[in-house]
Amino acid sequence: MTNEILDLVTRWADAERTGDTSAYDTLLTPDFTGIGPVGFVLTKQQWAARHSDLTNHHFEILDPHVRLYGDAAIVTAVQNQRTTARGHDASGSFRVTLVLIRDADHWTIANLHLSGPLRPATISRADLQAAIEAGTVTVVDALPAPAYERRHLPTALNLTAEDAPTKAAALLPDRTAPIVIYSTDPTCTRAPDLAAALTTLGYQNLRLYQEGIQTWSTTNLPLEP
Repeated sequence: MTNEILDLVTRWADAERTGDTSAYDTLLTPDFTGIGPVGFVLTKQQWAARHSDLTNHHFEILDPHVRLYGDAAIVTAVQNQRTTARGHDASGSFRVTLVLIRDADHWTIANLHLSGPLRPATISRADLQAAIEAGTVTVVDALPAPAYERRHLPTALNLTAEDAPTKAAALLPDRTAPIVIYSTDPTCTRAPDLAAALTTLGYQNLRLYQEGIQTWSTTNLPLEP
């Protein structure tokens, strides 16, 4: 039964990715309700109408967990998408909860609730230093190349959010490996932007060193030119 539910979730994700709204006839209940991450509530028809000005370039469901309650099931997962909506980037990772019901042997989705976008966890300076010394983490400098070349944290690689779609796969081939991203300081958005870009590409074990290279350097920790 769990496999049937996961198959339905996969078929729904395929429909979302391709914009196949005709598939909603069998995937969603007539009274389906979709709740977006900022709280908007859409009917089945309105959920389908989103695709008139929305394009999913990438869409997948990660780490689904199924709980069964008789003829009902709840699926929680991470929805990872690279999306353009009305000409704007709507990419990100979201926590998704799906409520499914069974009519005879046929499962359909009655409710969907999104929350997020998800933010990576953070790591302290002491823990990052220990992880670098132990060689248990890949460190990524999210600043432009000139800043990286002047100085960077030990062992750090260089990748910007702008270059992630074309360069991440070669630089960071293991999408499950622990990765720590940093930029200048807590006010700099380059590290969070890169984390968001990598999340949409399927990287699953990201953390941010929010203090950045500025604080690292003022505490006399080692840097590489």
